[in-house]
Amino acid sequence: MEDALKRSGSLESYASLLEMIETAKVENGEVDSLSLELQTIVSHLSPSEETIEFLKKIFPQDVRLIVRSSANVEDLAGMSAAGLYDSIPNVSLMDPSSFGAAVGKVWASLYTRRAILSRRVAGVSQREAKMAVLVQEMLQPDLSFVLHTVNSADHDPKLVEAEIAPGLGETLASGTCGTPWRLSCNKFDATVTTLAFSNFSEEMLVLNSGPANGEVVCLTVDYSKKPLSVDATFRKQFGQRLAAIGQYLEQKFGNAQDVEGCMVGKDIFIVQSRPQP
Repeated sequence: MEDALKRSGSLESYASLLEMIETAKVENGEVDSLSLELQTIVSHLSPSEETIEFLKKIFPQDVRLIVRSSANVEDLAGMSAAGLYDSIPNVSLMDPSSFGAAVGKVWASLYTRRAILSRRVAGVSQREAKMAVLVQEMLQPDLSFVLHTVNSADHDPKLVEAEIAPGLGETLASGTCGTPWRLSCNKFDATVTTLAFSNFSEEMLVLNSGPANGEVVCLTVDYSKKPLSVDATFRKQFGQRLAAIGQYLEQKFGNAQDVEGCMVGKDIFIVQSRPQP
């Protein structure tokens, strides 16, 4: 982002706004005004042509990508900031303009009013906040989940707590109205307890066809065709797999983990693991 600011000639005005926002008042709208100015400057930035060409060597040209926030003020043990910054799904390097705009939007999410005030409450200097992006190949999941490898209610280390949604994980991250499937999975005796059934009315999907323009498709969920709702054996086996994964990641990283992942067909993919707040 800072490299893009230098190339655009906006670094000086950006730095001046950042200096002012450290002490800006909320009551008179000063924070709101400076927030909008910063977002306007940053959202018009895009990665260099060299960066995009480099990415084209890594990913197949027709693959769908997700551009995810990767700030130094999120995914920390004391400040998870989950959902605070933007991630843009369904973009493609075949459309460099849309891809660049997605990166700019993720960079700009560092300066939303909510993000600025959250850092202020946490005692983090606005100047210290840095935003990079993580580009990943999009999966088309049947289920997406979040795991806490230590039960968050009573801190029972034997239990992995799972929240599961149909389709893309954005349903969980965006705070969509509805309830996920909730499973409590014992790491040691294979016990899986169903705490709640999902009742989201829609699931978010990325289709193989159609434009790669940062948009997702929302379809009505038919729970009669969701094994997690109608098949107790599937639910138990899935919970046991999640418990084993949670225990493995906890041992691998040496502490309780907050995990994001998904299921595609019969395969489970882990897309992120971070210290559990």
